[in-house]
Amino acid sequence: MSATVTSEASAARRRLVAMLEAAGIEASSDAGAFYPQPVGVLVGLPALLRRGLGSRTFEVPVLVVSGDPLNSELAVDRLYALADDVVGALKADRYAPSSWRSSSNAEPLPAIELPVTVTVEQEA
Repeated sequence: MSATVTSEASAARRRLVAMLEAAGIEASSDAGAFYPQPVGVLVGLPALLRRGLGSRTFEVPVLVVSGDPLNSELAVDRLYALADDVVGALKADRYAPSSWRSSSNAEPLPAIELPVTVTVEQEA
């Protein structure tokens, strides 16, 4: 018999993807299959901030990535418009320019990174 083990960190990622999808924003947590066309949202790996008696709180990077270079106002506006939608959906309070590299051979793509705090209740 096998059981699926789900960590609180994985639950935090799934919660963010579900929140984005509920807001009509397509998001992925699979970096290997992710490529923005022309923009996309990637939910990164959580960092543990604190442990409570029955919960874990994580900070999860959410990246809004542009598949196009930011050499036109249209590309810049498209990236920031989606970042603003993601901020609203996740009730985040800040973001900053960043970059994302899809593989060791690829040039980094322009991105906006949102650090999102998520608290997950532990299962008994």
